[in-house]
Amino acid sequence: MIDRNGLRTALTAGLGNGFASITGIIDTQYAALAVLTVSSGTYGASLELGRQRILGTVLGSVLLLVGYEGLGHLPMPVGIAITLGFLRLLGGLLNLKVGYKVGGMIVVMGWLVHQGSLASWIPLRFFWTCFGVLLSLLALRLLWPSRGLDTSLNLYADLLAQLQRCYRQLARRVLGEDDAVDADSYRRLRGQLLAVRRQRPALLQELGVMPERQPGVRLLNSFDAAASRLVTMVGGMVHQAPPVQDAELVARLHRGEADLLLAMAEQLKRWEDQIRQRRGLPHPPDQQLERPISWEQLREELNNPQANRASLQRLERIASRLLLCRQAEQAIRDGQTSWAAIISSG
Repeated sequence: MIDRNGLRTALTAGLGNGFASITGIIDTQYAALAVLTVSSGTYGASLELGRQRILGTVLGSVLLLVGYEGLGHLPMPVGIAITLGFLRLLGGLLNLKVGYKVGGMIVVMGWLVHQGSLASWIPLRFFWTCFGVLLSLLALRLLWPSRGLDTSLNLYADLLAQLQRCYRQLARRVLGEDDAVDADSYRRLRGQLLAVRRQRPALLQELGVMPERQPGVRLLNSFDAAASRLVTMVGGMVHQAPPVQDAELVARLHRGEADLLLAMAEQLKRWEDQIRQRRGLPHPPDQQLERPISWEQLREELNNPQANRASLQRLERIASRLLLCRQAEQAIRDGQTSWAAIISSG
């Protein structure tokens, strides 16, 4: 299947190759090559890849000139090996994760193929690389803009959708109607949360100077804090799952617990809708999380002497789950309060 990123990359590479061919300048293939290697899912990620590719090109070119002139008296394999060793060392010092590979290609190709025309080949290679990088960044701004903030918000909306399903399944599980939530569900939630966090470096690179002060990043930090607590709650509930057949004397406790889980799922659905329907930064929903009456009445139920007839182990598990529910409820309330404060101040 062709997605927007793939189609954008193909169009950009084609346009770049066509324009380069019209100029009549040689070595135009490096422009399309730069587009293909730099194009990524977001502007920030492409900006970082472009930076590393340009730095790698400069570093490889400098070492190629120095190595070819200074080590030319050595056997060719030895000279290339020493130059590549220095390239890897300097690339590590400059924290180049990808750029040193580009520099290595320049060293090898320049030494073996273009040794007679380094004075013209290196500037042309650098020019077309910069042209391809700039063209890719321009395409990410104009053709179906793909920015790190939008990508991260969409990923959080996907995570909220998963949390809703888990909370509804947890509610049915408490009532003995479903047993679908297990450790795999928790691991999937953790994987989705980690996937969102992996977008953060590219986003910070995209936003430039002091990104942590920008409302978008502060909002993502708030979502991350709330989502982390809500995902942790799922893990705790999985390990504190009630038996399928429970005693009648604690059935009302389970009903209050299940009603709160369903109410939290509905509130997370409102969060998801606000994020997906955003114009700019999403605004928090007008409606706050409402505690169900059955949850509010749990204090009386816990004081009921009948509840004490359950085994100590059963009561401990109930208390643990109720505590987890309270923590999740507070996470939603704190998250929405922080959300509103960020939007109002931004």
